[in-house]
Amino acid sequence: MQIISVRYGMTERRTVSVIAHELGHWWNADWCSDLAAERRAWRFAGAMLIDAAEYAEAEREHHAAGAIARALGVLTDVIHGYRSTLMA
Repeated sequence: MQIISVRYGMTERRTVSVIAHELGHWWNADWCSDLAAERRAWRFAGAMLIDAAEYAEAEREHHAAGAIARALGVLTDVIHGYRSTLMA
């Protein structure tokens, strides 16, 4: 059995982002963590959590990745992962 556990007391946006990221590791069968695996997991989280229309609206209102992340309720790493899928 494979289990994803998260630390108690994290914010909602951190919890949601981390769970989506860890699901990305599972989906990609990345059982060890290296830079490529981390990037794949954040791209997966971005694809799972970010709606294209909501992202476009947030990007029009905010320029910095951190501000966009706060507007969308995710971590900045999720925004970077999502942006990398747009460039692929």
